[in-house]
Amino acid sequence: MDPVVQSLAQLHKGSRGVVTAVSETGEAGLMMGDVRGASIARRLLEIGFVPGESIEVIGEVRPGGDPIAVRIGSTIFALRRREAQPVLVRVEPSSVTGTGGPEPP
Repeated sequence: MDPVVQSLAQLHKGSRGVVTAVSETGEAGLMMGDVRGASIARRLLEIGFVPGESIEVIGEVRPGGDPIAVRIGSTIFALRRREAQPVLVRVEPSSVTGTGGPEPP
């Protein structure tokens, strides 16, 4: 089975994988609004969302699922889904939504 690559924004609690890219186009064009006009994608790269890093969605706020808590390496970040959009993740097959994990109580 081919690995599934999805935007981090599409993943849910329990999803795991490896960052494959942080897109500089499309949704990544959203601006942080700071004086330098740095993009969200640039900030994500600076704080460690780089290709090859392991990633896990460890929580999401209910209702709505936004923001999400993400572990990358040994650090945990809270991201809005629109901020997570540029991060592409090769998802582990056992963690694709609806398979492989324990059901919530």
